[in-house]
Formats: sequence, C-alpha cells, structure tokens
Amino acid sequence: MDYGLEGTVALVTGARGNIGVATCAALKREGVTVIASDVGVDEAAPSPDGSEWLSLDVTSTEDWARVIATIEARHGRLDILVNNAGVAPTDRIDQMPVEAFRRAFDINVTGIFLGTQAACALMAKSGALREGGASIINIASGAADKPAPFSAAYCATKAAVRMFTRATAVEFSALGYPVRVNSVHPGAVESDMLGSIVARYSQISNSSTDDLYAAMLKGHPMGRLVKPSEVADGVVFLASRAARYSHGAVLHVDGGHACT
Repeated sequence: MDYGLEGTVALVTGARGNIGVATCAALKREGVTVIASDVGVDEAAPSPDGSEWLSLDVTSTEDWARVIATIEARHGRLDILVNNAGVAPTDRIDQMPVEAFRRAFDINVTGIFLGTQAACALMAKSGALREGGASIINIASGAADKPAPFSAAYCATKAAVRMFTRATAVEFSALGYPVRVNSVHPGAVESDMLGSIVARYSQISNSSTDDLYAAMLKGHPMGRLVKPSEVADGVVFLASRAARYSHGAVLHVDGGHACT
C-alpha cells in the first residue's frame, strides 16, 4: 500500500529505545526523511539505521527550540512528530522518591507538551502541503486505561498523554491547523524497558520473572507480547494519508489486552 509518505520529514524522540529504533526504520522504508533524537547522543554518529541524529532532552525548552530550528533550516518542513521518549519507574507508592515521580511526568508528559508547542507552527505550514496534513503521534500505553500495582507514576503519565492528545486534537481543529494528533497504546512490548520493569516488579512482589511474564501473556488474548515493529506499523499508519480522518484517536496495538 502506498501510504503517501515519500518525501516527508519526521522527528522521532527516544530513538535509541526498541520502539524508537523500529519506528525510524519503518518510516525510512516508506521514503520518509527521519531525524532520530535522544538525550545526549553524538550528533556526528549515524543512528542505528543511518537516520540523521539530533541530541534532544525532551524536558528542555531550549533543546526543543534548537532541534525544530535545525530541522527547518535543513529540511524546510516537519510533517511527522513521534513523541516516543519515556520512562517507566516501578516502585511502591509508599517508597517511591518524589523525584522519580516528578521525572516521569517531566519526560512522559511535559516532554510531549514542549514538543507539540515547539513544532506546531512548522508542522501547520508543512501540513498544508500534503493530503491528510501533518501528524503528531504520541506513544502512550495500555497503562493509560488499565492500572497496575507498582506502576502508579507510569499509569498516571500515560493517562495524561491520552487526554493531552485529545485536547490538542480539538484545539488544533479550532485553530484551523492542518495537523492531526493521535496516540498509540501498546500492550506489553518485547523491549529492554519491559525487562527492567519485570525485574524490579519481581523484587517488590517476590514473584519469579517467569510467573510475571506468564501472567502478562494471559492478559494478551493473542497470546504473546507486542513486537516493537508492530508499534512502528501503527505509527506509519497514523502518519499516512490512510489515516487522514483520524484525529484525537487511540490506536491499541496490544493483541486485545484492552478488551480483557
């Protein structure tokens, strides 16, 4: 299928993570010029798939301004913004340091706000040039809808991402911006992040990691974890003209987890 993405420009945050790597690769296959970003990267080094690298701390207003200005100077447009950077602190509420809770909101929520704020003017100009407009895709989580123990900060931030996405969608429509805003909600993804969560969960709950993974699989009706490439495929769809009337929507990529 021709998604109509050839010649567009995308910025992906959190591009060193498993979902970020898969998303950059999937967009590149569709002919997108991809700018991969993450905190503290060497901008002179190529990304894993050869995309352009830009260092970006998503909690920094100054970093966002620099990155968007750089993209505009080099490419003249920004059609796709994938807000993927995120952290998942795992701890008991009565023992979690407040600094960890605040950091989760700074990265997972404020980072998306700052990116949307910094990019919207350039994306509005770019969106006027293509069918379906420009596209912001926020990576949320099934945790936005289904709470889990020892994940209060993560669940709260992802619920905030869901509502921020919806509020931004209706505001951009009110302003006449040709920029669609949607969110992707993966289930449990095969990733380094999930491995860290399970290891910490095992410590807190005195459960074996094997038992924890087995419980996760039971919660996914299709019987397996989500592959990063499957999340990336959802991003490609929402970025494309095939999703030109999807706005403020939630795309679950979870093998039916949201239905259980």
